[in-house]
Amino acid sequence: MSRREGFKKRVVIATTFIAIVLFFLFAFTRPSLLVLAYSITIFYILWGGYHILITIRGVGPVFTPTGPPNRFPKVSLIIPAMNEPILPRTIEVVMGYISYPQSLKEVLVVTDDPLGERISSFTQQKYPSNVRALARRAFFPTKPSALNDALPLCSGEIVGIVDVEDIPDSDVLQKAVAALVNHRYDAVQAILRIVNEEDSWITKVFAYEYAGWFRVWLNGRARLGLYTPLGGTGNYFWKSSAVQVGCWDSLNVAEDAELAVRMTLAKMRIGVIDARHWEEAPAFFKKWLRQRTRWYRGWLQSLWKYLPLLPRLGVVKRIGVLRFFSILIMLCSPLVVLLNWVSFALTGLWVLEFYGMTPPLLSGVFPTWAILPVFLNIIFISTWLIGGRLEKVRTPWWKVILPMLVYSYLMMPLASLRALYQEIAKPVGWEKTEHPGRGVVGFVTESKTKVSVAEKTEGEETRAVVRAEGISELKAMIIWIIVLLLDLALISILLAFPSLKVF
Repeated sequence: MSRREGFKKRVVIATTFIAIVLFFLFAFTRPSLLVLAYSITIFYILWGGYHILITIRGVGPVFTPTGPPNRFPKVSLIIPAMNEPILPRTIEVVMGYISYPQSLKEVLVVTDDPLGERISSFTQQKYPSNVRALARRAFFPTKPSALNDALPLCSGEIVGIVDVEDIPDSDVLQKAVAALVNHRYDAVQAILRIVNEEDSWITKVFAYEYAGWFRVWLNGRARLGLYTPLGGTGNYFWKSSAVQVGCWDSLNVAEDAELAVRMTLAKMRIGVIDARHWEEAPAFFKKWLRQRTRWYRGWLQSLWKYLPLLPRLGVVKRIGVLRFFSILIMLCSPLVVLLNWVSFALTGLWVLEFYGMTPPLLSGVFPTWAILPVFLNIIFISTWLIGGRLEKVRTPWWKVILPMLVYSYLMMPLASLRALYQEIAKPVGWEKTEHPGRGVVGFVTESKTKVSVAEKTEGEETRAVVRAEGISELKAMIIWIIVLLLDLALISILLAFPSLKVF
């Protein structure tokens, strides 16, 4: 089947599904809404119970290898780069700041553009024994495709992925190698932290989200032995393990999580280590939306890919019911985010009926306890706040609690909806996140005096740009309220049709 035929098939399937749903909603409104309400309620209860479990486990200590590695294998660090002017800084940090025997560090820069070719060629001459450059001429424009091209050239037993904007902790290699060598992990993930937290309200919320995700939820998954998705950077693994499971899927735009699925199916151990990669978050909505859409689309790609395989009895027996459930609920996350809007609509309808403001449609059958999913959303926000406290995020929680609602219940569903549309109707492409290097000025090499001056200048520039391009918190809250009002207006329109009250 050609790519064009595949897209046509997806469009036909999606259109048919939407038509069937609309038919049942209009022809059998009450039964359809009841089925939908109960299904969402049961799913959210399972979702909530699962995340309460991993949250309780995740607040515990992160695994820290005791002592140095028993041996020091060669480590190859792949840096994929495309139009990245800050690439020289990343190479210098890896070579000069990360503590590991210099002769056992290898940096492989894989580039798709003339700028990256020039930078990597220069650094290859500067570090002839450590840096290798791969300039791709004919290539598929995705990060996993670049990683697949680079992996055969890695001479190290252990491979790590470092994004261009990363500033890793100085001891990250020693901890990662010790976990792989001494404790027999197949792959480990460092905790990712946001370093440009002050750039905008979006980066402030992003810092809390990353803290909740990597410090709490990923740590909880790893400590429970469940499916632990790798991050796009800061992951370290045996080269042989990646080769054994077939390397990366070049067409998957969330290649990290998809690789972790195959490692889990192969019963490999994935852990989280107490080391950090400091990253740069997108400061503006448009850039954030492109990045989050890519993540969600990659998870949906993995869901369609593994959904026929995961429920097989042999697979469930091999990995266990809990791991099966943890993979499925992770890959369904974009759909769960979208279901929030449906859940809010049903809850709003139930509340209006409960106070006699609208004709009965669900009342009398839809039980009071079905409102529980609304309160389970507290788990989502509270995990971010807990993670922020554990990771010592600088922004006080009371300054981001309202923006978190906009972020969670408006921005994330929009990204999920866009990802779903792209997966149905658009060919695979890589919506690249730009990395101007904001927030990491002087992080490693400059003195405190220089850093303070640089941070002041950087902050002034950032505030000017945010005023010009960003969305204020007040405007974002207004948008969120408008969406909820439109949601309730849609309910009222549906109730205005007498045919909807037949059943």
